[in-house]
Amino acid sequence: MAAKALAQEYEDQRRQELIMATYLEVAEKGYSAVTLQDIARRAGVRKGGTLYYFATKDDLFLGALEWLVAHIHGRMHAAVAVQQDPIEKLRAMLATVFCSAQEARQFFLAYTDFISIGIRNKRFHDLNAKFYQGCECHNREIIEAGVKAGVFRAVNVDDACSMMRALVDGLMMQWFFASEMTFEDCHRRCLRVVLEYLTGKPVENVSLNTALKVVPTGA
Repeated sequence: MAAKALAQEYEDQRRQELIMATYLEVAEKGYSAVTLQDIARRAGVRKGGTLYYFATKDDLFLGALEWLVAHIHGRMHAAVAVQQDPIEKLRAMLATVFCSAQEARQFFLAYTDFISIGIRNKRFHDLNAKFYQGCECHNREIIEAGVKAGVFRAVNVDDACSMMRALVDGLMMQWFFASEMTFEDCHRRCLRVVLEYLTGKPVENVSLNTALKVVPTGA
């Protein structure tokens, strides 16, 4: 039994190494340019080893996307769960999205490729849809908590969830292509615009690390 458990642990580790190698290769080169040899070399295995763990190239890329979706949702959940105040929940959630410029660039490059595959491939399409559904669940939890606590105004939650996702995606794309916008500018603007929308009030001195000041109505 111990030998079987060790063998399974080894296989799980190899699969994870191949998944991580796939994600990094796609982020660097793009889906169409990545070969199984590239992935095997980065993971430190023989080319044939990739087909031992994943039957096809699509299966391997799907595994990488599954890992990416689970990883992001897990980080969001962990960050939001430890906060009690709705505004701090929002700040924590956005901090996982705007974690670092390097990670965001890797994610953007890889995920846009996965989206393009999903347009024509149902398996990738369904997993992309799962990613957005998970993000919406986290947004909805934060918004509903804020409305219930009287911190946010009584917005249409469906509209607010769509707005938040569109703003994150749009600002990330602007940062990627607009050299005059720093990554911190993008993060700060997203936090300010979302808060002003949800509270219906101006937000002053947006800081990514300290308490935010919402201007009282009539100020």
